Amino acid sequence: MNIKNIFSYIYNSFYKKRFHILITCFAVLLNWAGHSFVYENSYRFLTFDMVGTFVVAMTLGTIWALIAAIATPIVLSNITSPHFIYLAVINMTGAIVWGWLAETGNLTIFNTKSKNKNNFKQTFFIVGKFVLFASIAAGLIISVPSSIIKNVIFHDAIFKQPYSIYFTELFRNLFSIDNTGFLSIIANYIAETFIEIPNIIVTVFIGSIVSMTILKYNTTMFTQHYQQKIKKSNISWFTTCMSNISIIEFIIFVVAGYTYITTVKIVSNTILTNIISDISVSSIQGFIFLEMISVPLIIIILLLFLKIILPVKKAPFDLSYLQRNILNKKEFDSDIANFIMMLFFISTVVVFIYVTIIINLTGITPIKYYQANSVLPANVSNFLWLIILLITFILIDKHNNNMTRDITLENELIKKQTITEVSDSFDTQRQKLQALELNWSQDTVELLRSSRHDLINELEKTKTGFNELLSEVYEKIVKPYKDAILENQKNTREHIEELGTGKLSKNKVSYIQEQIENQIEFYNLKLKPYINITFNKFDEDATKFYCYTNRLIFIAINNILDNSIFALQKLLLDDNFVSKLNISLKKSQDFKNLIISVTDNAGGIEEAKLQKLYKEQVESSKGKRLGEGTIHTAYFVSILNGKIKVKNIADESGKGLKTDILIPIYKI
Repeated sequence: MNIKNIFSYIYNSFYKKRFHILITCFAVLLNWAGHSFVYENSYRFLTFDMVGTFVVAMTLGTIWALIAAIATPIVLSNITSPHFIYLAVINMTGAIVWGWLAETGNLTIFNTKSKNKNNFKQTFFIVGKFVLFASIAAGLIISVPSSIIKNVIFHDAIFKQPYSIYFTELFRNLFSIDNTGFLSIIANYIAETFIEIPNIIVTVFIGSIVSMTILKYNTTMFTQHYQQKIKKSNISWFTTCMSNISIIEFIIFVVAGYTYITTVKIVSNTILTNIISDISVSSIQGFIFLEMISVPLIIIILLLFLKIILPVKKAPFDLSYLQRNILNKKEFDSDIANFIMMLFFISTVVVFIYVTIIINLTGITPIKYYQANSVLPANVSNFLWLIILLITFILIDKHNNNMTRDITLENELIKKQTITEVSDSFDTQRQKLQALELNWSQDTVELLRSSRHDLINELEKTKTGFNELLSEVYEKIVKPYKDAILENQKNTREHIEELGTGKLSKNKVSYIQEQIENQIEFYNLKLKPYINITFNKFDEDATKFYCYTNRLIFIAINNILDNSIFALQKLLLDDNFVSKLNISLKKSQDFKNLIISVTDNAGGIEEAKLQKLYKEQVESSKGKRLGEGTIHTAYFVSILNGKIKVKNIADESGKGLKTDILIPIYKI
């Protein structure tokens, strides 16, 4: 590979990750804004320099959160406060904690598996768990490096004493503890938690608002779909984390690591020489401080080393699939509003408790401390820039919503067109098969044999002439399943050849039950969260009973399910409608038949049509024509020496239809 190709490869790699880079730059800007607008103007009792780090962890995961966390102190140490380079370990600790919580699916906020929105009770427990883990637990962990770093840096004469150090000194004095030794470190840590946790709570609250209003469709790691995928695939956090390191992240880490260690060297040797020179290596606190400022570089080197030596595979699912689930959920915006309101309430209560304890211990409020120690008033221009930043947020949010709406409408149009074309194609083929009458099996086998060659050719040339969007659909949807489609067609041909002979096999009820379960699982994957098929299994040991059947029984069940699903889909436009579709297996009262029941709540059908159903052709619900599907279903059941019964029912879920297939059952 020549130099030109190398640069072209790097450029294309960066271009593919442009959105990640944009969000990370936006996060560093948020951290800078929190430092400049809040920290410098509050006499250092509000530290909002980790808001952006939380946003990146929430939207992109651990690796990019670490990039934002290492970039922030590098930028701030060169723009505002040189000492900020020593605080990198604090920011990176937050990045790892929040990234781990997000990527492991431990913080499920949005109910994307159900059509129903979260109620008050669900929202309360969701937010309570969120505050407990993302705010309080994270604050306890972040306080470990924070208590060491701050107590070393801010005792230097160059810096005015922030409120956290003032409270820490009062806390030690309260228990008569000197600022030396291991006991002092413990006291400093406990005192720091009282300052750090309220700050982290407010940081998480602001970061949540930014993420869920500006970058809301990137918060897929906090959905039930993501949590389900992680558990089902049994993916470890380490795998997810390491799989997100590509050539771009690798390059950024190398540059960031070199810049960090260079900045530490320059600041320590030329600007803040007294901080390092005054540290005694015999002091446990000073020794830990020197170790901690090297931790960011160690983390970067360790990640890059593990990426090189370990063959970590990519996580086996695409987040863009989960994003589409969010886009299709009508209740997503209301869930966001309810979550933020509840988060505000719980955060306010917890912060109030902590601040009350702080005031009782110190006898002075943070505001009074600010007024007593501040020489200059708050810089008004900073608040002006803050207003401009907020206006920018609003414009970004508006642009994001407009873009999302356009994409959604376009995707829905494509889906409707595709579904219509596929439905028309299947209806045409179904009519042809039904018209074959007595010769259906032989003619169908010949049809499948001849069409298999055509299908292979069509699948190979499908991509030709497609635009970028349809090409992507082909690559991600059609191509991966091409072999499966051909294999299924081959199996179908073999099945039809078997069915054409009318041969029945002795099958245990457990086999029938297992096949129906597989059918239900297939339907549920396609229909959730709008329609969920439940299954009541055989009420006795299914391995001790058998029936004489063939694959026609499953075709008959599929036909009945299709009719129920089609009827239910018409009612889903009503937000108050909750669909119900159930399959059950049981013995008849005379113990002679296995009853396979399909029950829905789609409203049932008129009595006049009910009397004809499964006996003669009735008007199809899928168009202005006579449907023959029920006739074929009844015919298939009769081949199995069975019967089919249907009736309207009514229960607490509404009116519906119950269809029973009865086939002879025998005990082993």
